[in-house]
Amino acid sequence: MDFSSKNYGEKMRALNYDIHLGSILGIPGKMLVFLASLIAASLPVTGFYIWYNRRKKKKKKA
Repeated sequence: MDFSSKNYGEKMRALNYDIHLGSILGIPGKMLVFLASLIAASLPVTGFYIWYNRRKKKKKKA
């Protein structure tokens, strides 16, 4: 079943899948999706690190 014979909902589902894999732009798209996921995965880790260091500094004051 090729893309032209699909209805609107099937086209959107296929497009959504291609966007999430990064295959819509080829190799640059895959690299862009990889970098975006790497940044998104590092945000909770860096947030915890900042929070934990602020907590440690308050204990040193006393």
